[in-house]
Amino acid sequence: MVRQIAERVHARGKPLTAAVFPTPEIARTLVRQDWPRWPLDAVMPMIYHNFYDKPVAWIETATREGVEALGGRIPLYSGLFVPALTPEELEQAIDYALAGGASGISLFNVESLTDAHWQVLKTRLAS
Repeated sequence: MVRQIAERVHARGKPLTAAVFPTPEIARTLVRQDWPRWPLDAVMPMIYHNFYDKPVAWIETATREGVEALGGRIPLYSGLFVPALTPEELEQAIDYALAGGASGISLFNVESLTDAHWQVLKTRLAS
């Protein structure tokens, strides 16, 4: 199904991305997603550490697994779950994502961003 969608989207000159389960192994095991092989232009794994009872540091491990599985074919943007992150943890999560090889991050959801979260993002974007 993903290949069929990709053909149609790419035929129109548009990029195709997907928010997927956090690691290739978890994705295949829980929901039969083989996202490293999908014809996407970028991927945003939902590395929501609290869903898996993992510490914030797990974001680096999960990111690295995805980046390695992709082999540089497309960028990976680590998906971070803002409701589970204090502003300080958001800063750490960004560091872990980048240390794991992410091209950047994606955030869920904007309504959960406090002024302090926004300040972390503003500071990071300025550096």
